[in-house]
Amino acid sequence: MRLLHAVWNIVAPLVGLALVIALAVDARRRHLARAAVDARPWPDLPRGTMPVEMPQLGQGVTSATVIRIMKHAGELVQIGDVVAEVSTDKVDTEIPATVAGLIVAVFVGEGDVVRVGYPLLAVTPSAVARQQM
Repeated sequence: MRLLHAVWNIVAPLVGLALVIALAVDARRRHLARAAVDARPWPDLPRGTMPVEMPQLGQGVTSATVIRIMKHAGELVQIGDVVAEVSTDKVDTEIPATVAGLIVAVFVGEGDVVRVGYPLLAVTPSAVARQQM
């Protein structure tokens, strides 16, 4: 019984210390990942275009990873067309176009981590796209 008590007095603090270290390392990793996303330069939109931005996907969700780009520069897009698929730590979801027209620039690639509000692509609105065709 005394041996068990002695082992417990040694092992319990070590397990607690290991847990504290693991939590600190994870918090640091999350902080560095968030800092990398925040440091990503904001692209300049081409003149006369509208952005399709990364939407807020839930309370507390600040960024997502682009899994797949569905539309590319030079393609026409309608409101509601799926332009990208993204993943958060909670859900994978499709991002719909919020403007119709001709896609003139794509600012993200597969595997990129983007924050909420970041422009995924630039679209020339429909009226202007028809004049260019």
